[in-house]
Amino acid sequence: MEENKEIVINADGSEFKLNDEFIKFTREEKTIHEEKYTPSVIEPSFGIGRTIYCVLEHAFRMRENDAARTYFHFKALVAPIKCSLLPLMTKPDLVKKSYELKTLLTAAGLSSKLDDSGQSVGKRYARTDECGIPYAFTIDYDTLEHSTVTMREIDTMK
Repeated sequence: MEENKEIVINADGSEFKLNDEFIKFTREEKTIHEEKYTPSVIEPSFGIGRTIYCVLEHAFRMRENDAARTYFHFKALVAPIKCSLLPLMTKPDLVKKSYELKTLLTAAGLSSKLDDSGQSVGKRYARTDECGIPYAFTIDYDTLEHSTVTMREIDTMK
């Protein structure tokens, strides 16, 4: 370009001539203090937190008749805690039997949670539901006499 003052370009059998009227080359120096860059590809990270969030969101439920009562629905195989033990009252005999049952469940490899807080059984059932525990066993006076418990299932509440 400096010698001939023109450039010849061949494309698809055609010849194009570009002279200094169309092209101009200059050198200049610039000081750039900041260069902004917008990426065209975003690579999202994917960790265990997102996986757990998806599992929790998938398991979240609301009762049909009472939207304020929410719970997690985990299948018993994947629930972190399989059952809760709820003594009917905080009487020493009932609490003692609850601890005996917890020991038996632990020996069988089943995780359980003992709630002897003294609140009503209904509130403790609701707390059990919120934690996503699929089964609740109520220890009452029939437990002391006949070695039976009342079992409640989270989905049907029966």
